[in-house]
Amino acid sequence: MTSSPAFLTMSDIGRREGENVTLGATVRLPIEDGEYWWGGATADGIEMPFTDGYRADLRDLGGNQGMPMLLSSKGRYIWSDRPFAIEMAGGELLLRADVSAGIIVGGGHGDLPGVYRQLAEDRFPPDGRMPDPLLFTAPQYNLWIETLFEPTQQNVLGYAQAVLDHGFPPGILMIDDRWHEEYGQWTFHTGRFPDPAAMVARLHEMGFKVMLWLVPYVTPDSQVFRRLRDDGLLIRDRRGRPAIGEWWNGFGAALDLLKPDALRWLSGELRRLRQDIGVDGFKFDGGEAAFYADLGCPDPQAYTIAWNRFGLPYPLNEFRDAWLAAGLPLAQRQRDKHHAWEGRDGLASLIPNALAQALTGHAYTCPDMIGGGEYQSFGSADFDPELFVRYAQASALFPMMQFSAAPWRLLPAEHLEHCRSAATLHERFGPEILALAKDSSRTGDPIMRSLEFAFPGQGYERVIDQFLLGPDLLVAPVLVKGATSRDVTLPPGVWQADDGALLHGPDVVTVSAPLSRLPWFRRQG
Repeated sequence: MTSSPAFLTMSDIGRREGENVTLGATVRLPIEDGEYWWGGATADGIEMPFTDGYRADLRDLGGNQGMPMLLSSKGRYIWSDRPFAIEMAGGELLLRADVSAGIIVGGGHGDLPGVYRQLAEDRFPPDGRMPDPLLFTAPQYNLWIETLFEPTQQNVLGYAQAVLDHGFPPGILMIDDRWHEEYGQWTFHTGRFPDPAAMVARLHEMGFKVMLWLVPYVTPDSQVFRRLRDDGLLIRDRRGRPAIGEWWNGFGAALDLLKPDALRWLSGELRRLRQDIGVDGFKFDGGEAAFYADLGCPDPQAYTIAWNRFGLPYPLNEFRDAWLAAGLPLAQRQRDKHHAWEGRDGLASLIPNALAQALTGHAYTCPDMIGGGEYQSFGSADFDPELFVRYAQASALFPMMQFSAAPWRLLPAEHLEHCRSAATLHERFGPEILALAKDSSRTGDPIMRSLEFAFPGQGYERVIDQFLLGPDLLVAPVLVKGATSRDVTLPPGVWQADDGALLHGPDVVTVSAPLSRLPWFRRQG
């Protein structure tokens, strides 16, 4: 396996100038006047910057990425090697760690970008590599919503052909859950995929790269379970039996990712899929620490870390759960969203959570599947074509965008055209996005940036409904049902809008945004 960068720990770095280290206690940190804080669990992005009443425990990240750090608009930071609990109350941050952990509090780095860059240099230096370029330059198509638990060779090829027939650009095609036999038996289902190698070859001819979904879980009492059990490659409980836990698809054992022999076994399975079938990469689902905690593992985060590191040799990858993975060349998808406008998992959370990913060192961010990854809403009376279009537009100038529910099945002609325009806009900006990804792999700077990161100290801390792609492209999607205009916060400078208009900042301007328009603005000069 490819080696990964070592994260610096307290034992490695000692105490730096301006740092205080507290072991196994509650730290009370007074918040300075006009100071704002971000970090920790990216699924809480919609609650950042934090306000009084915010609470989190980083032992459970809510099914997404996390880093044991917080950072402030005044250039201060908090770091630990272990998860810790966070509470903001009464003008203080309260931080609680277990007896074996330490909490470092430091400062003196000026502002939000200053402290972020210092943390990146000291704690999670950029890896120097990046995920597969096609993840950035073309849309991704995940078959989950259309095939659910019964993908077949026929419907995979049919979906791919429909992409082309409806004028969408080819890109990454992900075959999701149950392409395989039992969980842990990573061979194509013989009944549903009579000739997977021919299928993959045809997809390549059509212009797609192919990814397969997998998890580190194993169906109990299956043939592969018995073999892995006998070889000692499964996590065991206190009595020495294979530990069985519940995950979202039922009950399963878990591959012991801390054992080199288990990793070698899984590497061999994936190598066979690449060599014999022609598969290009993998979607590494699951791996959240909460599952391993339920199995009784004393260090559940270690398994999430091991799962992330296992994916490093595969440039075409995707993860939803990550811990201490900042700076690594891993595509990080947001957790499943609902088909809804508002709420913690609605469209309104898409940009704030991406900005939280960016500020915790996860540069290669992917929004959830367009329209949401919760499949119950599609084909029901709750489906909203307007929401689907606005979701596609909001995703179009993310570093990555991902379809699943087929827009040609769900949408009337006008809405379908708007989705097609969003996909082709992403393809058009692909070279620029790829250049930003390459820069991030060298510098550690985020690809998506909040206004506070790009223009610190100018009152933009709570602007969470627009973002910058790199330093010069401001993107302001419509996120409210029925809206045909929106207010845009323009930072200082001259900005040319997508419709050619020249606007001058700093200012808040109202722009027209019919369903056909994604407002974006490029800084001039």
